[in-house]
Amino acid sequence: MLFRLECKKIICSIAFIIYCIISFFFFFTQYYGGGTFREMPPVEGVGDYGDKIEENHDVIMSGALDSLVGEYAANKYVCYPFGFYKGVHLKDKKQAKIAEYLKELTGTDDSGLGEILGTGEQYFLGDSTEPMYAYYDVPISDSLTYERFTEIMGDIDDILGGGSEYDPDALVSNYSFVPMTYEEAKAEYDDFYTKDRITGGLARLFSDYSGIALGIIPVFAAASLTAADRKRRMHELIYTRSISSLRLVLTRYAALIFTMSIPVFVQMLIALVQAIIVYKGEPMDYLGFFKLPTVWLLPILMTSTAVGMFITEIFSSTAAIFVQVALWFYSVMTGSTALAGRIGRFGLICRHNTATERSLFIANAGNFIFSRIFWTVVSLALVGLTAAIYNAKRGGRFNGIRLFGKDSIFRRKA
Repeated sequence: MLFRLECKKIICSIAFIIYCIISFFFFFTQYYGGGTFREMPPVEGVGDYGDKIEENHDVIMSGALDSLVGEYAANKYVCYPFGFYKGVHLKDKKQAKIAEYLKELTGTDDSGLGEILGTGEQYFLGDSTEPMYAYYDVPISDSLTYERFTEIMGDIDDILGGGSEYDPDALVSNYSFVPMTYEEAKAEYDDFYTKDRITGGLARLFSDYSGIALGIIPVFAAASLTAADRKRRMHELIYTRSISSLRLVLTRYAALIFTMSIPVFVQMLIALVQAIIVYKGEPMDYLGFFKLPTVWLLPILMTSTAVGMFITEIFSSTAAIFVQVALWFYSVMTGSTALAGRIGRFGLICRHNTATERSLFIANAGNFIFSRIFWTVVSLALVGLTAAIYNAKRGGRFNGIRLFGKDSIFRRKA
């Protein structure tokens, strides 16, 4: 009864209608248009066959060292702290520290490092007058172990303030990509039909696009509905105090998740029908559009909704939207260096913007599973905290925190 009333109220709300409109607009403009074309096999001797992840320590150390020497020579290190680009210029003392690490990494002294620096190719980016340098096959010390290499890279990332490509947790994804051969590209294409059975690959692409939308749209509906009930004091009018705050909040949360999942489920059905038409006659997994997307997208929807309820209950719907937009922007930006093959352990929004390259996704399967579990736990914890806050309000022990307007925490008291 309680769940049904909540679902009816949500479905009849303007916020939910707007959510559906935006969700379907995003689906048709981003995924559906590209889904009308079949995946084509690679042609031998024509074009680039893409990349693959090959966790080869020699490849990783070589790529990272070439990059580091180039950035040291220009004294311009590219970092993305909190997802935002930042060009770091080090002062002499910190540059000297990097130089000491470079000598250890290359097994040279001052003169040897100077010779290496003299082999760089100078170039300029756009209209910039600051020279940049490219280095290839910088020698690596024979006595350097991979463990010591990652330790040094971690220190360098700390010197740069974090967010650099030398973060030990990002070394594999940043420097283990190697070009695929025609045979490997053909094997990836064949996997699309044999292992993914078509819908498995298309489901990853569908989830990639849908995840971006679900990372931001649901918070508007959750926040506006929570704020509307709080403003009208509907909880006190509809529900008696015999209903626990936890049950009340969990019911609303479940109703929001259920109703906002409906448009996504309909989109899965449309995508499946489209795949059947485009790949007519090919054997496929008809449940593929419902298995992976559920695991991929549900934690995103749960988190966005939980943030909307939690922050709104403490502050306001505006604050909730601001927090989720910041979380969404950070998650999208930190994954922007590659649209496939780089899935972080703590990323809310996973990216794999291709129906093929199955091996790249499998290589990150551990991070993918961890991130889905992590954000599910976070969302449930936020719901529990929301129930505790609501319970305090029902008991008159807390009345929320206003950021603006009358009685706001920033308003100067007389």
